[in-house]
Amino acid sequence: MPPTDDLDDTERTTEELADVMFSGNVIEVLFGLFTFRISLSSVDLIVSYEVGPEQIALLTAELGQDEFRLTWPVAPQTRGPLLVDPGQAALLKRALDARSSLLGR
Repeated sequence: MPPTDDLDDTERTTEELADVMFSGNVIEVLFGLFTFRISLSSVDLIVSYEVGPEQIALLTAELGQDEFRLTWPVAPQTRGPLLVDPGQAALLKRALDARSSLLGR
């Protein structure tokens, strides 16, 4: 995947975001535990979850045995809607719109 653009300005226009993507860069939008990485080739959703040393050792051992199981409990679910920064939400919408326009959708 192309290098990430240092995009901290949520005021970029859809056209500016399209230029960023067209030049091969990735736009990252942060929503708490979620990170959207938007490029011309893909839209990736990365979920951040903190794991301890024991879980890392278990995961490493399972990968060494050609297995991969998530055997520890997942993070507790929060109740209610996910609170996001309005600027990041607007950035996500403009970035997805820019990608769609570049792909002719």
